[in-house]
Amino acid sequence: MVVKSLSLKDHLEDIRKVFDVLDKAVVNIEVTICAGAALKKLEDEKGIVVRFVIGRSANHGDSLDREIDSENRQTNDFIVLDGKVEATEEAPKKTKLFFINAVENWNAEFYVKINDDVFVNIDALGATLSTHLDKPRVYIGCMKSGEVFSEPNHKWYEPDWWKFGDGKSYFRHASGEIYAISRALAQFISINRSILRTYAHDDVSTGSWFIGLAAKFINEGNFCCSSWSPGALCAAV
Repeated sequence: MVVKSLSLKDHLEDIRKVFDVLDKAVVNIEVTICAGAALKKLEDEKGIVVRFVIGRSANHGDSLDREIDSENRQTNDFIVLDGKVEATEEAPKKTKLFFINAVENWNAEFYVKINDDVFVNIDALGATLSTHLDKPRVYIGCMKSGEVFSEPNHKWYEPDWWKFGDGKSYFRHASGEIYAISRALAQFISINRSILRTYAHDDVSTGSWFIGLAAKFINEGNFCCSSWSPGALCAAV
């Protein structure tokens, strides 16, 4: 995360990525919420555990790291990935670490990754996930494909472009705005963390881990945040 116009504290007051243990789901989402006592109340009364998932500064131990540590001691609302630098190009590895941390600390039916510029209707999300409880290995999202860019100076350059064939198109995968995976798939990521490679994008990386598994890919239209459709449970901003 790069903080430009706002101080880190102000930015974190406005944006929170959360784990939402919603009956049987753990969710990583963005919310505007007060820390401290309010978070404890959510956990005690609704089983909702809120955490902002963040890596370390490139200059480990600098003022940004100290500010994170100071706030975390007061609010306990962070998952700090000590071994990971907070940088855009590190997003795929950060996503893998999120799932590993989540499945090791929360026993849930689903684990959901959501971008920090997406708003989510929690009740609608919970209702949607509950319809898939009968599927042990499930990957849910707004499924898409997309062009693979081989030019090094392109914004979306894929260093491993040659692996995707002459058509230069990614395999079907869930859009990175929001997607959910079942506990079995999260455990698969955790167990095989050392041999699961990442690509240029976190959503492609996640999809690649399941492409060869006996996993159910579900194209959920209401996970398509950019469509602004009446049934969407999320909205990108």
